Amino acid sequence: MRLRNALAIISAVLVGASALAEDAKPLTIGNKVPAFPVDGYVKGKNITNFEPGKVYVVEFWATWCGPCISSMPHLSDMADKYKGKADFISVNTWDYAKKGDAKESGAEHKSRVKDWVAKNDEKMRYNIAFDDDKDTIANTWMRAAGQNGIPCAFIVKDGAINWIGHPMSMDKPLEDIVNGTFDVEAFKVDFEKKAAAAKAAQEAQKKLMADMKSGNKEAIDKFIATGPAQAKGGRVMQVVQMSATSNPTMAYDYFKTYAGKVEGVDAYQWCGAARMLVKGLKGDEQAQAVKMSEECANMSKPDLAAIAYIYHAGVLYNAGNKDAAMTWAEKAKGAVKDYPETGRESVIKFIDQQIASFK
Repeated sequence: MRLRNALAIISAVLVGASALAEDAKPLTIGNKVPAFPVDGYVKGKNITNFEPGKVYVVEFWATWCGPCISSMPHLSDMADKYKGKADFISVNTWDYAKKGDAKESGAEHKSRVKDWVAKNDEKMRYNIAFDDDKDTIANTWMRAAGQNGIPCAFIVKDGAINWIGHPMSMDKPLEDIVNGTFDVEAFKVDFEKKAAAAKAAQEAQKKLMADMKSGNKEAIDKFIATGPAQAKGGRVMQVVQMSATSNPTMAYDYFKTYAGKVEGVDAYQWCGAARMLVKGLKGDEQAQAVKMSEECANMSKPDLAAIAYIYHAGVLYNAGNKDAAMTWAEKAKGAVKDYPETGRESVIKFIDQQIASFK
């Protein structure tokens, strides 16, 4: 079962742009910390520099980031545990809301985030700072270190970066760093190896995006054919999803060829891909994509049918058929009873959100 994949799609988290800011020096383990020009604090101590002999945890988050919110109680427990031994600073970044074609003002942003923190104060028992409207700290810390998703934490000791990773994975590293037993050089070797692999993957993705935009089918077919046979379906899905906006006609060609016919992709995932795809299609192509999405929805396993049905409802809505969309949304609600109990509450919430968006 690919329950994890289903839930990942429901709670997908946006990440910052992968390109390194032009003014950010590359950052790695052992380097001196960059400047820390916070745009004020929501709560806690006004920390703007890192003193020798002290340990700091600098974590990045946003109000829209589900995994960030899930990590907050653990981060608070860690801050409590290391009180007097390490200062925890959580930097709100990538969080300026759009107002039409413009961003909210600095005052509006700070007011909104302060209100959000006030409502979640008990699970945020640490210092909370603002990044500026240009995401300066995120650029010079996270992007400079090749970290393009949140939450992300840095552990600093003696003014140098000792560790970078997900805050849910820092228990042992932080313990060792505080105790003076952490092997910084060994971690640096492992970190840079992974960073190089991630950079190569980003470059490959950039090339793939360029090939899709230009319609270079020869290069795309080579990408699909390269790699483990059991992962072919995932590569096809990647092509369809990534080109749905930039080259919908080409995306439709791959969708038509592979939807429901390749291993490694569950039926509901094709319905999810079709939601975006139909927006760029017209006439017979759009009608055929809707039909194929329905066929995939009907192929879905009972335990994932609720996801398939609500995704297909989105396909119908985006194709301009609101009534049919509502019918399939009701089918999704009826199928929730077969969804695994551990994720049922999230699925119900997701379905309700989709229905609200159809009205």
